[in-house]
Amino acid sequence: MKLRIFAIFAFVLFWYCLVSSNFVELPYPHKVFFVFLHLLFNSEPVLGRTLIEHAIASIFRVLIASFVAFTIAIPLGIAMGWFERFNVFTSTIVEILRPIPPLAWIPLAYILFSKLTSPVQTAQLFIVFVGSFFPCLISVVDTARNTPLELIEMAKAFNADNRKILSSLVLPHSLQGIITGVRIGLGVGWMSIIAAEMLATSGAGLGYFIIVMYEVGGRTAEIISGMTLIGIIGYAMNWLLLKVEKLVMPWR
Repeated sequence: MKLRIFAIFAFVLFWYCLVSSNFVELPYPHKVFFVFLHLLFNSEPVLGRTLIEHAIASIFRVLIASFVAFTIAIPLGIAMGWFERFNVFTSTIVEILRPIPPLAWIPLAYILFSKLTSPVQTAQLFIVFVGSFFPCLISVVDTARNTPLELIEMAKAFNADNRKILSSLVLPHSLQGIITGVRIGLGVGWMSIIAAEMLATSGAGLGYFIIVMYEVGGRTAEIISGMTLIGIIGYAMNWLLLKVEKLVMPWR
């Protein structure tokens, strides 16, 4: 804990030195701090929303899209890891689509969903889905595939069928991969929604807030305030999932 506090203190000190040197045009940390506190609970005049309201909008999109992504990725990953022929059938298309960054899907997503009632919001949900889906899928596939063969052979010796092996061995063994995949997928999904909000009018969201603050005159303190809240929320998500991992798998 002391090291973490010292790291934050050192970062702030470096920030002060950087601003004082006139090397970059940045506001002092204390100014950003007061602007941040003000925007948390007070609506800024341009968009008429507080930072908390923008954050809730972004979090809501991430949770919805990530939930759908994980609901599909987890059973699909177990199936790919356990059934070799199914893995051969699906792995090629997965390996082709997986390296495509979520942001590269943004133009296509806006075109695909342009005729819907809420095309921008739907496209943003799709971008988060893509960002969350593949990290979770790959993590689950790897852990399901690495289920110890000796345990599987022992189960077969006791006449356990594939369904029993899948539910009693493969699924529990995949739990670590599921939690890790969800943690990484949420992180990628969180970064994806911020970028997607910057590239289209969404009305609310931290990414949208940041780009608007830039467009109305480069309000640096407001921009950094939005970035700070993005980092805090991302850190909190990761911390919470690590706690869940320790609770579910205390032996790790």
